[in-house]
Amino acid sequence: MSQDFFEKPFDQETLVKLKLYEDYLMKWIPVFVATNKSFVNTINIFDFFSGAGCDSEGILGSPLLALKSLMEYSSYIKEKDLSINLFLNDYNVDYCERLLKNIEEFNYDNEQINVQVYNQHFENAYDMLRPKMDDSANLIFLDQFGIKYVSKNLFQQLTKIPFTDILFFISSATFKRFSKDENISEVIEIDPERVENTLSTHIHKLVTEQYASFIPEDVSYGIAPFSIKKGSNVYGLIFGSGHPLGMEKFLEVCWEKDELTGEANFDIEGEGINKDAPFLFQEMNVPSKIEVFQNELKGKILRREVKNDVEIYLYMINNGFLGQHVRPVIQELKQEGRIKISHPSFKCSTVLNKNRKPKTITIL
Repeated sequence: MSQDFFEKPFDQETLVKLKLYEDYLMKWIPVFVATNKSFVNTINIFDFFSGAGCDSEGILGSPLLALKSLMEYSSYIKEKDLSINLFLNDYNVDYCERLLKNIEEFNYDNEQINVQVYNQHFENAYDMLRPKMDDSANLIFLDQFGIKYVSKNLFQQLTKIPFTDILFFISSATFKRFSKDENISEVIEIDPERVENTLSTHIHKLVTEQYASFIPEDVSYGIAPFSIKKGSNVYGLIFGSGHPLGMEKFLEVCWEKDELTGEANFDIEGEGINKDAPFLFQEMNVPSKIEVFQNELKGKILRREVKNDVEIYLYMINNGFLGQHVRPVIQELKQEGRIKISHPSFKCSTVLNKNRKPKTITIL
């Protein structure tokens, strides 16, 4: 990171990243603090590359966005016997001093929110704080500058920590620009030939696929990317969760930002087609990502490869889609008389309720 990063206004791409983080925080926090029952007593947010807290114009960075989001639920936190911890770290001494000052000026007044600032290199901070992740709900934000810190070994460790969501940045364009440099490709053991054969706009998706291949076979885990383009370079965020609810909430944030594909701040699939004025010849009209998914889902239902709403829900989440993309398929098949099903719900609170029986689909 350049030494003057926080001496300038955040660029638009950084603001996209921060907005995704903030929006996910606002969906993640109430799962634990605004519900009638919580299955954990301790809630932790870890920001291992926290920086100074804001840019030159006072726009909030990740640590103060986390504190601000927690304060939105201050009344709920005060009502409950919960321990809320915000662990912030940066290896830059000046950044830590400025962050402490910014936190003090933020003037939060909830004694149940414990804020700790550390001045450590990432590896030392992680080793020191790792024990605090046990028996708690955790959100880990790793806003590294570059590619080296979220290694295969670290990623696999993180996937095995219960009740833990991760969100990390990676400069995926680096793998494209230096595809023949072994020191770069070996960071996540990515095949240089695969990189060479991947479009620059899809490099972050390829990097995400590589991380997905690291998920241990005995671990149920979901992963999703959001690509961010700056000039000709593409980098982005990768989200991971061991629970479909976490995946659904992150996907909600992504689809709010990108109505075409739910995965980028640009037209990643090159779908800049005016749907109101399609090409004269049908073969020139490339189906959208949503249309492809809906056609594939329809086929799976009719072939009985997914037999109830729980299986449909998991297929939906694992492919990066939401209930809004599934409902038209179910409605169409019902109206055509091809299936019989009671009105399906695609909310986690009902679909994944262990006491609820799945709603089965009957092919007519």
